[in-house]
Amino acid sequence: MIRGRLKLTGLPRDVRAAATWALGWADYYDVPITITSGARSWANQTRLRRNYEACLARGDFKKTPECQWPANRPGDSAHNYGWAWDSTTSPEYQQWWNAVREMAGFDVPANDVIHAEVPDWRSYK
Repeated sequence: MIRGRLKLTGLPRDVRAAATWALGWADYYDVPITITSGARSWANQTRLRRNYEACLARGDFKKTPECQWPANRPGDSAHNYGWAWDSTTSPEYQQWWNAVREMAGFDVPANDVIHAEVPDWRSYK
């Protein structure tokens, strides 16, 4: 079951097509995926970055549900340009889901496994 497909609508056509290809594999194998983010406004990225910095300052990063994921500064996030999307799955499927998104052409950082981005996206800014 795929949840949150509408969050991909702000992605460029080619990026959305690659994400849809990966999601098709998840559908085929009945792997539950929740899309949590696609393209982001600078204001939303600012909010996420402030939360991340607050988590670091309190020493809560990776310790509480709201402090699980890093966030780049606005303008230094592929989400701001529509070149990244985030999704979650159950822990037992995570390694498989990482591999599927990589086969679709995305980079999946080891420290941010919900994130999938166009490789070398900074060269396209």
